[in-house]
Amino acid sequence: MLAAVLILLAVVLFFLVFRLKTVIVSGNVHNAPSEITDLILERPVLGNTVLACLMNAGRKLEGPGFADRLSVRIVNRETVRVTVTERRFAGRVSDGSKWFYFDTSGDVLVSADKALEGDGIPPVEGLSFTTDVEVMKRLPITNSKVFSMLGMLLNRTEVMEEMIPDKVVFGDDSAMSLIYGDVTVLLGTGEKLEMRLRELSGVLKELLTGYKGTLHLENYDGSQNGLIFDPM
Repeated sequence: MLAAVLILLAVVLFFLVFRLKTVIVSGNVHNAPSEITDLILERPVLGNTVLACLMNAGRKLEGPGFADRLSVRIVNRETVRVTVTERRFAGRVSDGSKWFYFDTSGDVLVSADKALEGDGIPPVEGLSFTTDVEVMKRLPITNSKVFSMLGMLLNRTEVMEEMIPDKVVFGDDSAMSLIYGDVTVLLGTGEKLEMRLRELSGVLKELLTGYKGTLHLENYDGSQNGLIFDPM
């Protein structure tokens, strides 16, 4: 009997001492802190700091949404910190009424009424949809080569943030162009694209100091002595 009382007392003290009152959220760009807090509290943590940490540690989120993984640690007995890892998005497209965010495999993971500017996910134009765009399905375009091209750009922008373009435009032949203010960079198709992106990374900062015009990299293969830039 005494043992049972002691166990019950320990349980009560556990929930009283580690009563969860504050959730600090970091790493989130697209989700409001309250949305992440709701994700933590949707599991039966019973308002307990320790249980909230144990039940959400390294939590992988399934289904649509910007957030990919949650990492939770205890700050003090009443507070936990949630660090959000967001999914890697290759771009966003619009069907005229909504924005759709897709990854490097072409899978549409999010739809939104409005796009968040300056989030590092460039708008993509020039793609023709063969059917309606739907979340959790592949972006309905005929040339899937586009996804690998955008993946190469994403890899480069994660190293050099300045390379995130204002928008990406694809032509009828799937040739890719990047728009940076008054500068247009023609990159051509996927062939030699990684080399061309590396070349662009070496000159982009100078281009963005006030240049206006078009940088021609669509035929660049590394053998040229210089780059062609057509001023406006």
